[in-house]
Amino acid sequence: MGSASRGAPKARGLASAPAAAQRAPSPGRPERPLGVTLLAALQILGSLIEIGVGLAFGIFGSALLILGALSLVFALALLSGRNWARILMLVGAVLDILSIVGIVWGAILLYYFTRRHVVEYFKATNG
Repeated sequence: MGSASRGAPKARGLASAPAAAQRAPSPGRPERPLGVTLLAALQILGSLIEIGVGLAFGIFGSALLILGALSLVFALALLSGRNWARILMLVGAVLDILSIVGIVWGAILLYYFTRRHVVEYFKATNG
């Protein structure tokens, strides 16, 4: 009976080891940062709204329709980890800062998209 009770914890330890290994991110590709996921989701939502408004106004909304479609492509690229999408976010952040109206939002984006873990995610995804 003593040897059976000693064997049970070992079996539990072995059973939990593969489950823990499955949750670990692969060494070649880092896990997508939560902020990137949230910003891409907001961008997708905004894009869909733009497309909807563009469709509602017909020919007069064609500019919004085109901008919404481009914004959606950009958001999906950001979500998939394309480095050019990160660079466009940096350009947009600088433009926000220069416009004075979006200075706080632009500063936040500029700060976030230059953080080491974010840069590493985009570099690893593209390389």
